Amino acid sequence: MTSLPIQPRKVAFDVSSVPRHWNGGDPVLTRFFDALSVHFPEGERFFIQSVRNFKDQVTDDQLIEDIRHFIRQEGQHGIVHDRFNDVMASQGVDVDKVTTNLRTFIRTTQKYLPKKYQLAMTAAFEHFTATLGEAMVSEKSDMFGEADPVMRALFLWHGVEEVEHKAVAYDLYQGAAGGGYLTRASALVVATLMVHLVVAPVFWNMLKLDGVTRQPGVILKGLNKLYGRKGILTGMLPDFLAWFRPGFHPWDTGMPEKVAAWLAEYEAHGDPMQASETIYGPDPVREAA
Repeated sequence: MTSLPIQPRKVAFDVSSVPRHWNGGDPVLTRFFDALSVHFPEGERFFIQSVRNFKDQVTDDQLIEDIRHFIRQEGQHGIVHDRFNDVMASQGVDVDKVTTNLRTFIRTTQKYLPKKYQLAMTAAFEHFTATLGEAMVSEKSDMFGEADPVMRALFLWHGVEEVEHKAVAYDLYQGAAGGGYLTRASALVVATLMVHLVVAPVFWNMLKLDGVTRQPGVILKGLNKLYGRKGILTGMLPDFLAWFRPGFHPWDTGMPEKVAAWLAEYEAHGDPMQASETIYGPDPVREAA
């Protein structure tokens, strides 16, 4: 296992001029990530609370420090995605309704599910976001190859930090919460179902808002890029399903070299836009300037 020192970062992205279909002009790829983004702020707050429920039971100094930085990172993720949610609201997306529905769903979950299971679900969601973060820098995935540079940098910063703190909720679950394989395994199944049940209708409504639901060819082409034989999400499956291995630990996949490269570049100047260029190459507009 190779853990990283977790470093909270205050960043800002100018999302005011981001094009509507910012991911290579593909409405399906764009709205898929938009539908995730609109849920992130409330989701991050759930993760933070799930971890806080057990943090006072931790005696390991390093894990205590990791939890503190985890909370700060997740809080910053919520702030940044809230700002992009304002952009989506200006496009006609009913962000307030989505947020209200998710908040109600989360409060119901917190009322009826044991705190240990909430933490197991948080660890499972963190596994998904960390796997997605590692896929962002994979040679096999062209997730943001043609994306708007600002959005590419935003998601890459978020993804790198998900990799950086990918074991915090898991280690807390295994230690302070008592662990347990069956609970952990079922939590990922439940979390995966929740993602699809909660995100899919929002994703479809965004496509409907854009008039894409009347273009089945565009939808099928975009879904193939996500779920096809060589799709982005399909390529994540081996690492994603590793969760069900009894001896699994999030750091089994180590740290991708490109994540290390992003971290080193950011450490040098504190610019997430420039750090993203170490992964995807220079932005022609920034280079010309």
